[in-house]
Amino acid sequence: MILWLTACLGSADLAPADPSPFHEGAPSISAVDWSCDPEESKWSFEMNTEQWTGGGQIWMGKSSTNAEAHKIKSIEAAEDGSTDRLKLTLSIEEDWRAATRGSSTRWFCSDIPTLTFLATVYASRGSEVTDCRTWGTDPEIWTRIESAHECENVIELPDTPDTGR
Repeated sequence: MILWLTACLGSADLAPADPSPFHEGAPSISAVDWSCDPEESKWSFEMNTEQWTGGGQIWMGKSSTNAEAHKIKSIEAAEDGSTDRLKLTLSIEEDWRAATRGSSTRWFCSDIPTLTFLATVYASRGSEVTDCRTWGTDPEIWTRIESAHECENVIELPDTPDTGR
């Protein structure tokens, strides 16, 4: 029995690993897609990044006192750590008091012309914001909300937003 155990004890050749892209760079946003479907009563947000993320946030607001934030989570990260895909779907609540962070919102599709949005991604380890995109009516709104991230990466949108109608 002891002979059998010693036969199983071998030494593995532990050659140094190849340089790995895991967590070497700060995540950066490569694409942001969003839509609002009035028929389905839902908002959809999707982000693609270079490098893995620690998730992120989607903010929606009309003013510094009338905004909401939702976590956006990774749904498809590359095995080698080179990219990540994040997604968030929010149902639309008829009664704003029933809106729940992370699953539903008070904002209707018809609110798009008056809303401003902010998308952020976090470093793969921690809650440090490494990149952001903002778009909508007032991109400066985020400088007036203490818990929001100031963002200078403004996405220009067409003059006439598609509200799905």
